[in-house]
Amino acid sequence: MKQRWRRFDAGFLVVLLISLLAVWPFLSRASLPEGTDAELHIFRLHELGYLIRGGEFYPRWAPNFYHAYGYPIFNYYAPLTYYLALPLELLPQLDATAASKAVLVAGMLLAGLGIYGFTRDNWGRRAGYVAVALYVYAPYLQYVDPHIRGALPEAFSFAAFPLALWALDRLRRRPTPGAWLAAAGLVAAVILSHNLMGLFFYGLLFAWVLWQIVVIERRPAARLLAALLVGLGLAAFFWLPVILERDAVNLTTLIGANDNYDFHTHFVGLAELLGVSVRPDWGATQPAFRFNLGVAQWLAGLLGVVMLALGRVRQRAHVLFFALAAAVVILLMTPLATPIWEAIPFLPYFQFPWRLLGGAAALLAVLGAVGVEALVRAADRKLGRSEDESAAGRRPPAALIYPVAVALPMLLALPLSQPTPWAPFGEVNTARMSQLENSGRWLGTTSTADYVPATVEMLPPRRPQMVDPLAVGEQPDRVNREAMPDGAVVVAEYVRPLTTRYHVTAPKQFRLRLYQFDFPGWQVTIDGAPATTELAAPEGLIVVLVPQGEHVVEVRFGSTPARTLAWGISAAA
Repeated sequence: MKQRWRRFDAGFLVVLLISLLAVWPFLSRASLPEGTDAELHIFRLHELGYLIRGGEFYPRWAPNFYHAYGYPIFNYYAPLTYYLALPLELLPQLDATAASKAVLVAGMLLAGLGIYGFTRDNWGRRAGYVAVALYVYAPYLQYVDPHIRGALPEAFSFAAFPLALWALDRLRRRPTPGAWLAAAGLVAAVILSHNLMGLFFYGLLFAWVLWQIVVIERRPAARLLAALLVGLGLAAFFWLPVILERDAVNLTTLIGANDNYDFHTHFVGLAELLGVSVRPDWGATQPAFRFNLGVAQWLAGLLGVVMLALGRVRQRAHVLFFALAAAVVILLMTPLATPIWEAIPFLPYFQFPWRLLGGAAALLAVLGAVGVEALVRAADRKLGRSEDESAAGRRPPAALIYPVAVALPMLLALPLSQPTPWAPFGEVNTARMSQLENSGRWLGTTSTADYVPATVEMLPPRRPQMVDPLAVGEQPDRVNREAMPDGAVVVAEYVRPLTTRYHVTAPKQFRLRLYQFDFPGWQVTIDGAPATTELAAPEGLIVVLVPQGEHVVEVRFGSTPARTLAWGISAAA
């Protein structure tokens, strides 16, 4: 035990202390604010908890969303943060709000630990502290994403990336079983953290690995590429159905035209990127904020570039990657990158070029920490101080640069460390989600009819027989009883959240019309045999042809070839 404790790096405790100011608003205040994307993720987590309690252990369908017509949000949205929060949500003392908040805070702390571990291993512990302060207190990570946007999965991706980078770097150095497991698992976590930033960060990790192989050292090529591929395979249960079943839902609304979802309207000028952060206006209905890099962040990054150009940094080829990558990412956020966004088909789905501020923050944090470390060494040499003197405890004045470099981003972050107070989020249940849908704020935790089955040409109206039972904790009545012939009787038997049996007495053959969106995966049987189904246009609802007599019609959500293949790849990986 004593040996393990001696091997423990106390610097991790310092990292937590440095990060404390960033997470303090969440620790000191109850709940999470309303009116941001956080409430979408809270209600998704609640719906997932309902499905898990009902025996649906990896559901693709959210049956109570979209006025209880249901839609496949879990088939298309990255699941990691929901499943990390799920064990807490399942506890009787906690709800989805508290569980979501716990994952958000954990992600902000893990972001600091990951960037510290990677920087420490390459440029020393004190450089690692600088990287933590620059990264955690980047305005986008500290304030915009968690407070203004409430983008909880995206915020967690900013932890997954440096952790995966650190794990890959350790695998590059020494291919132990633990390093293999950590690298592959954390690469998969990057992909599963957020649809868009997961793709971006995976691409950045892939570029880093290629740089290592082509520019630095070819020897670890096989294991680094293998870790990337295994991580990709582990996450295939999520991303492969998204790709193979992308045409089964409406995705066109994710790309706007001269509106809020059009990337053309969200480029950031250089003046704003380099601007200072301002204290939130507590009295404003919509407080203004800036999409800026952070003054300390870009100044430190510039220092890293200067020291690189002067040949003062250690591991020059390694540092050059971060300098080039930071330049590319910053360019992509400016109007100069318009032709690039228009030429690459998938980029418009990112919607907001300023979304890349999280990636820029990670790159600048490493680059800035390297610059500070090089500056200290250069100052030591100029003062005639040796490394042996520093190690012996006679620290030269140049060493004071480190605490200044840590304190500067924290001091400049103080205006954002006092966000506008928020009222408690309130009760989280299916009935409240249904009320929010009725208010027009959201539909199924999305705002532009995205991920609705492609066969839905016209959204059907809200029906009391489906939503009223939700208010008292009962199951919606999804049978279109007005369309039943005289003498027909249908009694619904709830089996599981995604399985319902209908006991039908039919005086003649008729079409059983269900108020439920059709989608690949819904499987219908009559008396255990596959049934003939039709599509009710333009609403895209399920219709079952029921023969005369007494029958048991079962409707359940099962697998598809795409999902079976995806699970096979994940298991093989």
